[in-house]
Amino acid sequence: MRFLQNSLQNDLGRHTRETCPRRSQSGNGYPEAFVFQRNWIPDYYLGNDKTRLLQKPHMIMKIIFLIFVSSIIYINNFADASNFGIGVHSGYGVLKYEEHTSTLGTDRKSDASLNTLLLGASGEYSFTKFDNLYAGITTDFAIGTKDREKWKDNGSESQTNDIRVFGQFYDFRLGYKNNIDEFYYRAYISGGWDGIRFTRDNFSASGKVINGETTEDFSLWRMGGGLGFGYKFNKWALDGRAAYSYYPDGKVTNSDYDGLTFDTNGTCLDLGVGIGRAITNNIGFYMGGFYTLIILDESEVKRAVSKTTTRIVFPDSRTELMGGVVNLTYAF
Repeated sequence: MRFLQNSLQNDLGRHTRETCPRRSQSGNGYPEAFVFQRNWIPDYYLGNDKTRLLQKPHMIMKIIFLIFVSSIIYINNFADASNFGIGVHSGYGVLKYEEHTSTLGTDRKSDASLNTLLLGASGEYSFTKFDNLYAGITTDFAIGTKDREKWKDNGSESQTNDIRVFGQFYDFRLGYKNNIDEFYYRAYISGGWDGIRFTRDNFSASGKVINGETTEDFSLWRMGGGLGFGYKFNKWALDGRAAYSYYPDGKVTNSDYDGLTFDTNGTCLDLGVGIGRAITNNIGFYMGGFYTLIILDESEVKRAVSKTTTRIVFPDSRTELMGGVVNLTYAF
């Protein structure tokens, strides 16, 4: 989930798991899902893509973050404070989540669809003494309403359960923006962290209702880049964006399996299109649609810590998020 802002400066014109079962015998004894992810919104304004920090930062991401902060501190000596802008955004959409594995012998699939509320804020600096260079940070929060998740083993329904999701997303960007007459564009590199928590309860299998709750946490370090572009006419502008990210270091934990951490990696594609308008010299408004696709790879098979006969795997997962968003920006 991520909001980008093409020009916060009034430049509207210018610019799992175990396949049998997934939960431990000491728990509810039935399968349980794993997953979700991120990226939604426009490039004409700001925003972007997390939960609690579950693991120590990966060394690569530490280096990227330190380079980013050091660059901002250095460049800030030459920056004009009037080139700073902020934005707030909100949206509503549908999050579709699926996972699949046949590694342990059973062809297991799950799917769920959650109505999701998006909230976020962003900030951006444009550096006047370094031609069209800018740096920004965006933060987004995703709150998914309860839905019924369904599981199938070899094509037959084996379990259902309630599922909810909460995500936090943080993104740091460094890029270049410019315009050719009424056409404006930007390109950037980015790095950040996505955190997602899935909560499941109210399990039902073979006609039996099973009490209990499990939580599943994702800690995903990300690096990537993106493009933004648009065309202005008077106080209006058509705007689009496309971003791609890679997860080199992903960790997944499940409350039913203390001591086990599943390693994963994956990719994220984020697309958006909309229309913006300059309300005043300092205030801008944007509304549009977004589509995000997140794919995470299956982990290696592991064994439960105190149950050497229980094999567990985090399955391949696919998350789609689509909907609409509105964004309000202010340039100092």
